[in-house]
Amino acid sequence: MITNVLKKYYILIAAVVSSILFGVYYLNVHSHGHSSKTIHTFQIDFNRTQSLLDAELASYQKSIHYQSTDDLWRNLTRDSDFNLHVYRNDSLIFWNTNHLPILRFAEIHYPGNGVIHLQNGWYYAKTVEVGEYTVCGSFLIKQDYSYENRELINDFADDFHLPFLAELSEEEDQGYPIKLNNGNFAFSIVPHENQTITRTESVILLVLLVGALGLWLFLLTKISTRLPLIIRAAIPIGIVGARYLSLKLGLLQFMEGTEVFEPSLYGTSQLFPNFVAYWINITVLIYFMYETRRFLLLLRKGVAAKLTTAALFIGSILWWILIVDLNRGLIENSSIPLIIDQLFELNIYSILAITGIGFFIYAYYLFVRDSIIQCKKVGWSAVHMALITFFGGCLFFFYEVNVGNALSFNAFFPGVLYGFMVYLIYRHDGVRQLGAGLILLLLFSLVTAGNIAEFNFKKERSERELYANQLATEKNIVTEAEYSQLAEEIKQDKLLQRFIGSPQSVTFSDFQEGMERRLFKGFWERYDIDFHLFDSEKQPLIEYPKDPDGIYSELETIIQKSSIPSEINPNIYFVSDYSGQYSYIIKQPLVSKDTTASAILFCTLKSKKIPEEIGFPRLLISQQTSVFETLESYSIAKYHDGRLVTKYGDFNYPSSFHAIIPSSILKKGFFDFDDYNHYALLQGKNDVVILSSKNFTAVDLVTSFSYLFSFFGLLLLPVLFRYSTNQSNRKTFSLAMKIQLVLISLVFLSLLAFGWGSGVFVSNQYNQYTDDVIREKLSSVQTEVKAKLGDFPELSIYENGDYMQYILQKFAKVFYTDINLYDNEGYLLATSRPKVFNVGLLSEQMNPIAYQKMKFKQISEFVHNESIGNLNYSSAYLPFYNNDGVRMGFINLQHFGQQSEFENQIQKFMVAIINVFILLLAISIVLAIFISAWLTSPLRILQESFASVKFGKYNEQISYDREDEIGALVKDYNQKLLELEFTAQQLAKSERESAWREMAKQVAHEIKNPLTPMKLSVQQLLRVYDPDDPKSGEKLKKVANSMIEQIDALTNIANEFSSFAKMPNPLESRLDLVALIRGVAEVFRVPGKVKLSISAQPEQIFVLADKDQFVRVFNNLIKNAIQAIPADRVGQISIDLEQKGQKVVIKIADNGVGIDPSKVGKIFVPYFTTKSTGTGLGLAMVRQIIENHQGTIDFDTEVGVGTTFEIVLPVKE
Repeated sequence: MITNVLKKYYILIAAVVSSILFGVYYLNVHSHGHSSKTIHTFQIDFNRTQSLLDAELASYQKSIHYQSTDDLWRNLTRDSDFNLHVYRNDSLIFWNTNHLPILRFAEIHYPGNGVIHLQNGWYYAKTVEVGEYTVCGSFLIKQDYSYENRELINDFADDFHLPFLAELSEEEDQGYPIKLNNGNFAFSIVPHENQTITRTESVILLVLLVGALGLWLFLLTKISTRLPLIIRAAIPIGIVGARYLSLKLGLLQFMEGTEVFEPSLYGTSQLFPNFVAYWINITVLIYFMYETRRFLLLLRKGVAAKLTTAALFIGSILWWILIVDLNRGLIENSSIPLIIDQLFELNIYSILAITGIGFFIYAYYLFVRDSIIQCKKVGWSAVHMALITFFGGCLFFFYEVNVGNALSFNAFFPGVLYGFMVYLIYRHDGVRQLGAGLILLLLFSLVTAGNIAEFNFKKERSERELYANQLATEKNIVTEAEYSQLAEEIKQDKLLQRFIGSPQSVTFSDFQEGMERRLFKGFWERYDIDFHLFDSEKQPLIEYPKDPDGIYSELETIIQKSSIPSEINPNIYFVSDYSGQYSYIIKQPLVSKDTTASAILFCTLKSKKIPEEIGFPRLLISQQTSVFETLESYSIAKYHDGRLVTKYGDFNYPSSFHAIIPSSILKKGFFDFDDYNHYALLQGKNDVVILSSKNFTAVDLVTSFSYLFSFFGLLLLPVLFRYSTNQSNRKTFSLAMKIQLVLISLVFLSLLAFGWGSGVFVSNQYNQYTDDVIREKLSSVQTEVKAKLGDFPELSIYENGDYMQYILQKFAKVFYTDINLYDNEGYLLATSRPKVFNVGLLSEQMNPIAYQKMKFKQISEFVHNESIGNLNYSSAYLPFYNNDGVRMGFINLQHFGQQSEFENQIQKFMVAIINVFILLLAISIVLAIFISAWLTSPLRILQESFASVKFGKYNEQISYDREDEIGALVKDYNQKLLELEFTAQQLAKSERESAWREMAKQVAHEIKNPLTPMKLSVQQLLRVYDPDDPKSGEKLKKVANSMIEQIDALTNIANEFSSFAKMPNPLESRLDLVALIRGVAEVFRVPGKVKLSISAQPEQIFVLADKDQFVRVFNNLIKNAIQAIPADRVGQISIDLEQKGQKVVIKIADNGVGIDPSKVGKIFVPYFTTKSTGTGLGLAMVRQIIENHQGTIDFDTEVGVGTTFEIVLPVKE
């Protein structure tokens, strides 16, 4: 019962379920999970983790008595889920993580108990005392970086994930309080007032919404089949109108707040304002195309039908124009990455966008296919279709070249596509062959890849022009305005006032860190800033790692000769000629509060617009700053006074721009040089900005095509399974398809295994190569550092810190990597990137695993992976010895570019693999088609021979001379044919003899019936005849009349036999069955005795049939129905006609007495009758007429209820 309901209403059930799922998920998302259950789960997880930490500390508390510090380090593993720090007399001696920004000495914040807020997050900590030892264990609750970007995200730890955005507070009366295991207050969870819906939630909402809409529209197509034609035509128009009205009224505003509703993601026009509208519009348009296709199938032959089909066929080009326009909008008016050949740059929206394109293209293909099929049905010849296709292709070509997007291959595409499909349908009667389908898939994938590449090319060029204009000048009015607001804070800064009034000893790095932390933060992160402080005598007030002489005069010279003071604040100068690569120089006079001392603060600003190649600059920049991450994909050069002053990227720029820029470019323009495409923007005669990108090659186009071909092929797999199954049994694949699938699957799995194995190999090789490069750099760095610091007997951060930092920063620029130097105790001495430690991304302690390997296991070098936030990188360590062979500490080199470089390497490998994969897959498919055809050709011969076997006629034997399994089968088949022929002859002879005996018996019986009364009448006449009797003439006349009646009966019997034996071949003509039956039924209407009803769907059903013969058929059936109705009831006869595809079903039902079960098997047997009169040839004749028209007749009966005869006829044009 349930199974039947599911089968019957599965679409309705699916539509309802998907709608409910959307509604429930929508409410859940917009409630942001603010529920007591969520908080309760958080509380349980927090208390459970707290208990686990207590157990961990208890274990340490027991073991620390009999373990030395060395034992703690030697037993260190990566398995602990908690942060552990061991202090002895307030000095840190052991740690198992360097992600907690803490000092080497105990201080007020750490170690501690309870919830602790450090620079990079909120932690729960617990401290236990064991003699002179203090053990502090902690775990992360929530990250809280000072800024966020792609790698640094302020989110809860994995164990405490919340479905909404929130902050932690130490105030109990805010938000939701969280308790410790002892019941005391720990912290409060305070949800953000403005919650954002995540990308995952947005995508799920979109999929559920579009899925529900699609299912409801699919259900509507099923329901509308039973409706009148005019309503069926009005429904899709109404749906499109309703969609337009919903756009005008903004009925989808409930999706506002989701990323898919933001115009910044996608938005082209009022009709396609966002990505939600994109998908809903595509769904509605696909539904409209489907309904138009169904309308096409209703057209019959005639001038109007031919004109309509031709118009729809040519008009289908408009659908292709819309598809191309949607592709253009997805690229030009969206932030969705659609550079197909850059696989790792794609995201979930890229997949959804390409999926939408694929669905729309498939609907377009079906529309074109059905248009051509219907054109063939209504009478358009192949020549006419070729001419129409040529005309339509030329029309589109001129449109595309002169009005459209001027895409070369796209201009030819509709003509090529339509010509190929017309050829397939008219020549091969369809397009469902696997080879043809693959060619069509190839064409669609190729044109889509070409169009997307061309649109990306145009978009990239326009963006490159914009970037060049922005890079051409570093002058930024916003920077000047921001400084104008900051200047007063600088003048009043307490630290600066202290330096002016009473100069103190402070290192250059500490001064830098303090200025960035207190004053130059947020907006100023888009600049690299150096700070210099001089007194009124031009002497430095901070300690420099090198001789500071010349800095003051150098900056003054740049200000005097190369700078322009701002109109907003005269103390900030724009460096117009890029001297020192500076964008701005700030010269801010400072005066002490008592006006007894003065100083000059210099700030040099270098723009970060051009990406930095050393280390990981993006990790140190907030996502709120306007730094162009997209510039990382370009090579960039700046020339000043004709010489190269800065460059970035892989392209090797010449030292003078005259060597690269063609003389034809006077101000700006694009040109190709050395496999790159360059855009040059000239300012004056000698200042030039060049942005360069690798040329889009044929390999890139083939790569894009390969990806699209593979992806579209995956989308078509359900269609392949649907159409490749055997029509007689939808659950069974044909043998040829099985062979093809096996061969293709073997190739696919082999390539997949090869790709996986090669990927692992390439990954290992790349990791090994990276490690070797790191080791080589590390060795070189060690050599250079030793040359500078080798003579030092010891290293101290207090005595040598600035100098060590200076040389590390210098070597970092030489070796393009970041360098750290740690002492023998694992504490930081100097770094080339102090901001990493200043903002709390890492602690001053060395990575514990590396420290264990280097100091306690005496490993000569160590390379492993480390992480900061979501950034993974390689980190290498080497012991550093001075010239006397004394170990001074450990050098650490960090390779931050590993991930992007690894992705580039994998992407190149994927390109090669997929290109080879597609090529081999295409070859395997072609081979599979030929091999399956070769293997199954004998089976097809057998199939055709079996299908042509007719009992009683000559059947030709199969000629097959190979000695294999099929040969043996053919031999047995031929032998069986001989036996069948002999058996048929014997059976035919027996049947003829039996038929003659039966015929003679029936004829004798039928003739005997009237002869008996004739004989009796003659005998009676002879007995009573008297010539003298005056009534003898009357008696003679009476006998004669009786004799004539019997002779007429004999004549009728003879005519019936003649009609049955000589049933003429039908004279077929176009016949409206509905009109014919209505005419026949009208003769049998008897008011008050028989109620005769007729229903037809549709109102006209045409077949090719003999009108006279079908009049006899329906006369016979309706007459039998009336005669079967007993006198005690009012007769009810219903005649129902329904067209089902290429069949018409006619049911004639009565409420008569029914047929006795014992007589059911003989009802169509000649001469059998259930009535007291008649020859019994009526129903036999009916069946013969119907079978002569390639139809069938059957019946269903129930005694006392009635009988229903069902006739099935083919609809033939």
